[in-house]
Amino acid sequence: MSIKTQFTRKMGIEHPIMLAPMGTIAGGELAAAVSNAGGLGMIGAGYGDLEWLERELWLVDRKATKPWGVGFITWCLTQEALDLVLSYQPQALMFSFGDLSPWLQQLKQTDIPIFSQIHDLEGAQQAYQQGVDFIVAQGTEAGGHGTGRRGTLSLVRGIKIRSIDTPVIAAGGIADGSGVSAALRLGADAVSMGTRFYASFEAQAHYRMKRRLIECNGDDTIRTKVFDIIREIDWPTEYSGRAITNRFVARWHSNENALRGYIKRHQPGFNSALKYSDPKTAMVWAGEGIDVIHDIDHAESIVARIVKDVMNPVSGQREMFR
Repeated sequence: MSIKTQFTRKMGIEHPIMLAPMGTIAGGELAAAVSNAGGLGMIGAGYGDLEWLERELWLVDRKATKPWGVGFITWCLTQEALDLVLSYQPQALMFSFGDLSPWLQQLKQTDIPIFSQIHDLEGAQQAYQQGVDFIVAQGTEAGGHGTGRRGTLSLVRGIKIRSIDTPVIAAGGIADGSGVSAALRLGADAVSMGTRFYASFEAQAHYRMKRRLIECNGDDTIRTKVFDIIREIDWPTEYSGRAITNRFVARWHSNENALRGYIKRHQPGFNSALKYSDPKTAMVWAGEGIDVIHDIDHAESIVARIVKDVMNPVSGQREMFR
């Protein structure tokens, strides 16, 4: 049982489900599990920790039996990190949050499919003109970093009714078969899912952090910059991160200037919360789709369940995927 689209045919995989390359969460084990289940597993290169990245690349290279890839935060990508990734011969590369044009020339010579994540129609048009292989349309519902510009499904639809002849992957707020079906019906060729796979055994996060995804709902998430401020990570101004609200957010959201003035005072406590995975202070990146996440499961089972729900929700549904 499989769902065929332009995405699955071009990537040589079974299902139009891609693991979002969540930094430090989507490591080699999770990427391999999603790929081996028929989707496209992606390692999140994050901020370029080369020691972590090489360990996870080594792991996915040995565990994955099907295509896998790596996603970069474009504005902080280095040539050293890119060269390390290329040495493991990934089958996909994704660029998010920045201009990928400086990297395109050398990558086009590799024939590796290039994914460009965008957040609005202007970004989609630019990605199309650059000749990328897939456009990842990320809506504001997505967990982690993004913008507040567009909702996922309206953005996908907006791209599809324009003369942009590039397969589109819907990203943001999709965490079950119904969400996948909706995205495919609106013209997406695949979906990118992060939060649903965060709540998997293979994800690199403590059980306490994963448990919060089950305990909370979409109303408990918020777009905020406080976690970047306290970590002194200089994200471009247009981006914020969607996470589950907690005591730290309640104290400092909408009071960011005061936080900047007391960073050194509050960093030790925050760093301790990170170290010991305390969700009352540390961030749990999460999309609005957590309403439909009710368990922590193996990635393989998550993929199988989603595919089953897409294929068998109502009589006659299969016909649209043949």
